[in-house]
Amino acid sequence: MACIILQDGETATEKEIKDFCLEKMAKHKCPKYVDFVDGFPMNAAGKILKYKMREQAVEKLKLHNADSIVTA
Repeated sequence: MACIILQDGETATEKEIKDFCLEKMAKHKCPKYVDFVDGFPMNAAGKILKYKMREQAVEKLKLHNADSIVTA
């Protein structure tokens, strides 16, 4: 999943992002899902909380079966 914050005044679609990734990266590295967000969840030190992003993706995309997969 790719979480993207667009700059002010910029627009993009999920298809445009996927097409761009397919041009620049190997097919197996391209994101299956694209989500446009306003900001990333961060801790007090300013680091992105990836586990929170995963939880939000599971809820938004209804991937509760995939939620049981253990990741690093």
